[in-house]
Amino acid sequence: MGFELDKKKAADKFIKALENREVDKPIIKLLKFINSLSNFYTTSSCAGRIILLHEFGKRKIDNSFVLKEHEKLNINDFLDETFFKNFKGIVWLKQEPFILHVVSKTLNDSIEMLNLGLSSGLKHSGIFVFKPERYIVELNGTQNLSVPVVENGKFLITKGYFLYLLKIAERKLQKNKEIREKFEKLIIKNYAK
Repeated sequence: MGFELDKKKAADKFIKALENREVDKPIIKLLKFINSLSNFYTTSSCAGRIILLHEFGKRKIDNSFVLKEHEKLNINDFLDETFFKNFKGIVWLKQEPFILHVVSKTLNDSIEMLNLGLSSGLKHSGIFVFKPERYIVELNGTQNLSVPVVENGKFLITKGYFLYLLKIAERKLQKNKEIREKFEKLIIKNYAK
């Protein structure tokens, strides 16, 4: 398969994901812009998020989101200690960074995209080469947090420390947003016709 055919298949998946509301709202404009460029297309992404993940088994399928927020938390939602009472297993508080996978037609295109990401602050980024006309740029932020907070319905930490962690997660998510928006501005400035 050539680049154009791969790009068409990715575009069809993207349109379907948009219709099913599976694309993170804060990055829809960025993804549409990158996908409009002739030498690039996106494959997977996350705007960055704060999650509470209920882990009740050993497999990924045994996990479920208690909360998934890409913008701002309502901390008051977590002040009621009975909120987690019926959870078996572990509940993790996580803040995960912006991540974006962009396929490029040429290595030079990939290097240019990577450099824009690095200059935006996306420090955990690199290029994977799978075959000619399939260079994948992974752009990844560094803001993250991962802490178990509840086990079998009981807090592992004090409520005060939990609220402190939520505030740290919010600050990290805000920093993530600033870096993501800086990247978006650089991409548009660099590639807008």
